[in-house]
Amino acid sequence: MLTYEKYICMRGNRKEVRGLFLALPERLYPKKLLPQNKETEKKLLEGHHPLSPDFRVIPFVVADEKRKPLCRCLLTIYPGDTTAYVGYFESVKSVKVCRLMFAHVERTAMACGIKHLLGPVDCSIWIGYRFKTNYFGNAYTGEPYNRAYYPYLWEQSGFSVCDRYFSNGMRKIRNEDGRERFIRRIEQFKEAGYEFSTLYGHDFYETLQAIYELLISLYADFPGYKYVTYEQFRALFSSLKPVLRPEMVKLVSKEGKLAAFFICIPDYGSLTAGNVTLGKLIKILKIKRNPGGYVLLYMGVRPDSLGLGSALAELVRQELYKNGCTSISALIHEGKITGAYYRELAVRRYEYVLLKKDIDFKGC
Repeated sequence: MLTYEKYICMRGNRKEVRGLFLALPERLYPKKLLPQNKETEKKLLEGHHPLSPDFRVIPFVVADEKRKPLCRCLLTIYPGDTTAYVGYFESVKSVKVCRLMFAHVERTAMACGIKHLLGPVDCSIWIGYRFKTNYFGNAYTGEPYNRAYYPYLWEQSGFSVCDRYFSNGMRKIRNEDGRERFIRRIEQFKEAGYEFSTLYGHDFYETLQAIYELLISLYADFPGYKYVTYEQFRALFSSLKPVLRPEMVKLVSKEGKLAAFFICIPDYGSLTAGNVTLGKLIKILKIKRNPGGYVLLYMGVRPDSLGLGSALAELVRQELYKNGCTSISALIHEGKITGAYYRELAVRRYEYVLLKKDIDFKGC
């Protein structure tokens, strides 16, 4: 426990700390933008989450003299890893308070043999990571959401940006927007024996397993990547099933093996964030029936099938044109080729960061 003037920083899984940890987000966000999912957070704190066997978590909370929470985070430590992950960060706008918490975090991390802190990572990149840095006030489906001043607090606490990401907000598609070479590429792959389909006619869970087997190798070089089993992956992503429209899940196979996929989700805004109430569910179902826009959320292409990405991008463009929808090409790692697909249609660029701090190793 650390104290500074009228502030106290607590750590550990005592009932008081858990209660303060869970209570803070509701003080910081308007109700409709609250990104918190209390049930997920409770499971992580109690060790009952599907990924809990893989790591140890330590919650930290700074409170004032009246025991009102001001700042929080969850430190995640993986066995044998000298990088620890800081996530579920929330805070009032106070550098002093944030520094007090990170002093406690660093002291704890160093005692565990940690040399680097990376975040925000909510225990695992399979759960959530990154800070949003612009265009606040609204959120699209699947977008990380936070208070605008969070990156500043981290930088004032000694962190620096190590990775950047972006999303392209696109205007409505016109027929003439198609690229001839992308259109030709579809036919070239078909002639080479590749089969194009959608989720229609496919079992959701069989498709999910095929996607998992492809993703688990494609994501291996992502910052903060950790291997997960298919059972864990299924537990995390089964929630996609009720919100997908099958025609907007594009699949490409060759000789019975998945070669590429592109998952696009109707843009439900922030309705799918946090706990889904009956009122939210009614709105979600209404949007699903007639989406005004889509989030182009997940793409994967097998290394021996490069070029399929642009073919899938063209198929999605055709669907968007047919339905008169806008779209957001989401959460692209800076420098990746997927960021170039139809970027001339972008009218807005959303930006995100990941931050890192090296800490002095002192041993246990």
